[in-house]
Amino acid sequence: MKKAPAAVLLLLNGELADPALVRRLARRCGWLVCADGGARHALRLGLRPDAVVGDMDSVPRPLPRAWRRTLYWCDFDENSSDFEKALRFVARAGCGRLYVAGLFGGRLDHSLVNLALVRGFGTRRGLVVVDRGMATLLGPGRYRLAFKRGDLLSLLAAAAGTRLTVSGVRYPMRRAVLAEGSRGLSNVARGPVAVTVHSGLVWAISPVPFL
Repeated sequence: MKKAPAAVLLLLNGELADPALVRRLARRCGWLVCADGGARHALRLGLRPDAVVGDMDSVPRPLPRAWRRTLYWCDFDENSSDFEKALRFVARAGCGRLYVAGLFGGRLDHSLVNLALVRGFGTRRGLVVVDRGMATLLGPGRYRLAFKRGDLLSLLAAAAGTRLTVSGVRYPMRRAVLAEGSRGLSNVARGPVAVTVHSGLVWAISPVPFL
């Protein structure tokens, strides 16, 4: 495969809440990677994966002829999920922003493990969860989020001792301390939103695409 692009779309085997958004992201991203059974979503959407990663127990059978140039990266490590294997694959390839769809649905324990992996991976590089909208983790730093006037967003603490400043919203904050809970839920953008995370970790979540 060629060098990893600036943006990669990763499909997991959970529910695709917004297939149209997934198709748009597939056109935007340089690579489409599937974590094993996520390849079935690619087949239903008419997309050709650049790579399929995992133990290959849930890929479509027979494999589509149009996927002859797809890379199949077999990883039989029984101590890690297919999502974890796919994260290792894209990390080694040196990808930039990673969009992940199909994270939820099915078994609750799988969903909780997936969220834990997002937190570990997402604090080191840009990872965006794609569901009914988007969510991403913001560590210390300054961010400008591409919202439009009237867009709904939530900024929720994901770690103890989280402190942030937010402007460009109906309910601004200045060096506010957020506990892990509901404070920061359901704000409204007045246009592009500026966020400074002074400490801690913040979930930025919206029902509309903003990254």
